[in-house]
Amino acid sequence: MHRVLVVDDVPDNITLLTFELEDDNFEVLAASNGQECLDIVKLDPQPDIILLDIHMPGISGIETLQQLKNDEDTQDIPVIMVSAHSAEERIIECIDYGAHDFVSKPIEYPVLAARMRSALRLSQALQALENANNELNVLATTDPLTGAYNRRHFFTLAENELAKKARYSGPVTIIMLDIDNFKAINDKYGHAAGDLALQKVMECLRDVCRSYDIIGRLGGEEFAVCCSQAAMEGVAALAERIRLACEAMEITFNDVSFHLTSSFGVTELSVDETFDEALHRADTLLYEAKQSGRNRVIAGRRHE
Repeated sequence: MHRVLVVDDVPDNITLLTFELEDDNFEVLAASNGQECLDIVKLDPQPDIILLDIHMPGISGIETLQQLKNDEDTQDIPVIMVSAHSAEERIIECIDYGAHDFVSKPIEYPVLAARMRSALRLSQALQALENANNELNVLATTDPLTGAYNRRHFFTLAENELAKKARYSGPVTIIMLDIDNFKAINDKYGHAAGDLALQKVMECLRDVCRSYDIIGRLGGEEFAVCCSQAAMEGVAALAERIRLACEAMEITFNDVSFHLTSSFGVTELSVDETFDEALHRADTLLYEAKQSGRNRVIAGRRHE
């Protein structure tokens, strides 16, 4: 059932239109002036469509329309303007401000209903298009298995943080993480168990990292975290908390439980180096962690 907000300063007009709309299976809300309209649209759920009289005391219908269309929370609600005066310039003004359509009084309900159906169809189509675009954006930027950013988008976001560092001189530090003996997990428990292990490690990263840290899956069992406004010592401590969380985690798959560990390389970007250079150094430190026994964090800066 669609919710329609009828805005008119004449109570009889609202009453008559409410009968017609409810017979047509609409849920009707009513406002007697522009301010009431603006207050009602802030409620949840919002109306699906607004029938707005042009001539009202206080805030006029056109002024109300302008405020609706200037607010990003209400600008997509379709508005049909209503008036006993059908002067061409007023209609044009309303359409220019973003009204979907115009009907004149006395209202012929079949005409109004047809125009409302048109407005609602367009609104639903635009919402479906926005949802589809959002889904495409998620598919283009995230790893479908873990929900981490994919390699390409991780690099894009990390390069943005590097640009901020150049502008504001705040530290940027990178964590490289690789699950130890991941092939053995796949071989012993199956690839589905390995996929679950990747998802669980991502859960650890989300739980421990700050909300604005950038987490990416670079490929296979390798993840990276870009931490802005965070020096290496603090991020090394963060990596240690992630390591402990991964080590303590019990993963259950098909009634079989197993544990895993991870190795880490941590480094802070220098002012005059690229993100690729710093990431390569973090990868080298990660390799040192693997070579020295796994399940540990090794941090280091660039040798000047």
